[in-house]
Amino acid sequence: MKSLIPLLSIAMLSACGRVDYTTWKCQDVDGQKLSMIIKQAQMILPNTTYIHCGALGEVTYFDNQCPALTQDAQVRFIPSEGKLTIADKAYQCTAL
Repeated sequence: MKSLIPLLSIAMLSACGRVDYTTWKCQDVDGQKLSMIIKQAQMILPNTTYIHCGALGEVTYFDNQCPALTQDAQVRFIPSEGKLTIADKAYQCTAL
């Protein structure tokens, strides 16, 4: 039993340092492709990183600088449906 305690401590420490992220492949109606990573409270795109501004229902909002009203954020994402909207441009996304 004494030898099991150090192993549990190591397992707990390694789990705390883990960073979760999800990679998404997105495409608009014109066929333009976009890769996106959701990592902690960030949405990382090829040329921009947005911060998480909040969520209302299924919609998660991101922006460079969060507005006073969450729903006014530039980026809207519905992970369950893979729907991404950036400044009125719509993408359909699939998690990889």
